[in-house]
Amino acid sequence: MRLALCLLVILAVASATTKFNLDYSKKRSMTAVMAEVEAKLKNKSPLDAILNVLRDFRDAVNTEQVNHDEIYNVQVTECESEDAFRRAEVTDASNVLRDSTAALNVAQTSKIRATNQQEVNQQQYFSAEEHLNTVLSAAETEAGYFKRRGRDYEDALHAIDEASDILATIYSGSGSFAEISRVSKSMLQTAFNIKETAKFAPVFYAFAQLAAQEGQLDESALERVAQLLETLRGNIQEAYNDFTESNAVSVAAFNDQKDRLGQTIARLEAQNERLQNKLDSLNQQIGTQSAIAQTASGKLQRNQQLWDQAQALCATFANEYNYATQARRNELQLVAELEEMVEARFNQVEDENHERNQRLANQA
Repeated sequence: MRLALCLLVILAVASATTKFNLDYSKKRSMTAVMAEVEAKLKNKSPLDAILNVLRDFRDAVNTEQVNHDEIYNVQVTECESEDAFRRAEVTDASNVLRDSTAALNVAQTSKIRATNQQEVNQQQYFSAEEHLNTVLSAAETEAGYFKRRGRDYEDALHAIDEASDILATIYSGSGSFAEISRVSKSMLQTAFNIKETAKFAPVFYAFAQLAAQEGQLDESALERVAQLLETLRGNIQEAYNDFTESNAVSVAAFNDQKDRLGQTIARLEAQNERLQNKLDSLNQQIGTQSAIAQTASGKLQRNQQLWDQAQALCATFANEYNYATQARRNELQLVAELEEMVEARFNQVEDENHERNQRLANQA
């Protein structure tokens, strides 16, 4: 990097000044030249001696101008080089700052959007987990209910079978109606448990009639009660089968819902992982682009400042050159006028001497 190029320009100027013997410490004095010319005129020095003074002055001015021209050419070359370099550095830094700022804005906007998506995703994830827990809890409760109700149905079927067996012993003459009373209580309890008391009512009524006719029973009455028990058992078995089938459908629906919720949770977990990876990448991009933008901003500020300083210095060189050149032109113009005046005075003196000599010759 050409961080101190302005200093190099100054050093180049100092070197050129030494090389070309351009010394501004000894100022020429037009007043002194004019005084010297006037003194020589009073002393009636030859014209060439007087003109040599003016020619020496003019040569000094021209030599100084040539040297200054060469110095200024070096300055212009260095200034143009510095201007081109700083312009390229400022342009490059501006482009990098523009691009990095644009990339930084995009990354920050993407981060905001990804963060919002992650928050929504997490809310959906928590809702899905809560829903799954509710479904699992409900399924557990329903499974317990089915287990209890299944035992109730099995107890009801067992009580009906026991009643049929007791009725068979009564039919054979070895049973007693006391056992019918006992099993009736068990059947009544199971009827309440499975909420099928209406289906048990005809059997209870038939049992009551049998109890009222104890000792007078005939086979047809026992057969009617046995048929009622068989019909009741078929109805309860059918209800049990319907209940079992309904539970199977419910279990299948639960498993389907659990699978779908599991898939949803897995999808949300995968999406959350992708979003987190994206946020990590965006955070890295933001850090990188921020560093690039900061570096480019510093480079832009530094080179712009050096560029401004170089332009100011080069403007000073140009102003100095133009001012000095114009001053030398004025000096040369004045020397030319002095030469004309000296020559005119010498011509006038010669004319006067010629006229005086003629008058003296005429008088003689």
